[in-house]
Amino acid sequence: MTRLFEKVKSSMFKILNNNRGMALLLTVLIISLILVLTLRFNKAMRSSLTSASNLQDNVALNYMAKSIFNAARAVLSVDAAESSFDSLHEDWANLAAASHYFSYFFERGQGGMNIIDHSGRLQVNSLVIRNEDQWVVNEVQEKVWLKLLSVEEFELSQEEASGIIEALIDWIDEDDEALGFGGAESSYYQGLETPYTPRNSPMEFIEELLLIRGITPELYYGTDEFPGLATLVTPYGSDGKVNINTADPFVLRALSDQMEPDMVDSILTYRDYEDSDLSNPEWYKTAPGFPSDIEIPPDLITTSSSYFEITTEVVREKMRKKVRGMVVRGAGSATALINWKIE
Repeated sequence: MTRLFEKVKSSMFKILNNNRGMALLLTVLIISLILVLTLRFNKAMRSSLTSASNLQDNVALNYMAKSIFNAARAVLSVDAAESSFDSLHEDWANLAAASHYFSYFFERGQGGMNIIDHSGRLQVNSLVIRNEDQWVVNEVQEKVWLKLLSVEEFELSQEEASGIIEALIDWIDEDDEALGFGGAESSYYQGLETPYTPRNSPMEFIEELLLIRGITPELYYGTDEFPGLATLVTPYGSDGKVNINTADPFVLRALSDQMEPDMVDSILTYRDYEDSDLSNPEWYKTAPGFPSDIEIPPDLITTSSSYFEITTEVVREKMRKKVRGMVVRGAGSATALINWKIE
């Protein structure tokens, strides 16, 4: 009887010990599950909070960039009301240096603006003019473009420079007949590895130059030694006039067959003086050292600007946003938006 009792007692202890082990195991499993769920919930919450914060910052950056963009337009409007000509001495041309002031207008983040005058560039679309019912080559502008592309820095032969101009004209004019030996129409572009169709109408974006026969990325973007066509020409405007007060030295050199680098230096030196009178397009004749017998055709130059490129960039925390757009300023002081994009 005593032996039987000992066996029963031993069995009961084993069962009890096994239950305690199962309870411990279940407890560990439940705690592990709760821990995993808590960590996943925490990660999800942090991700949601980060996304919400990023969305908030993105919205804030959009409004900041647009606000600064409109501030730049206001600067141009005020300038038009106060002055009848445009030069690099005016406020709109020196806004990059004052960008740090924008930090006072925003609780978080900072931003800046820059304005570039496109009226100081050669106009691509002026290469072709409307004569009654057809488009014809503007020979005056063709001559200016040939002078620009023939400078030694571009390392183009006369034949290559002429070919690029012919291809530009073919890109703009309405017909599908290639001009000269360097021209290019649909038959050329459709035969490329990645075929496309020429615009056959006025150019709208400067990036189109990269699609035109003969224009290489180096010629478009420039190098450390010389600027590219992207900063010397523009698709905006068609009257062919260049603002002599803001034009690049390469553009100034192209305005006359007789223009030499030392003459351009005389123009730039006089233009840099803040006290110089730059209101009359023929002020270059009074520049010290400029030859009295050299003249730029009056139909090629002006001292007022209409087309401006505005770039605004804002930074908030680790996010950055840029707005780039083109505006045109008419006879009044108001500016009209041509296009813009958010980067």
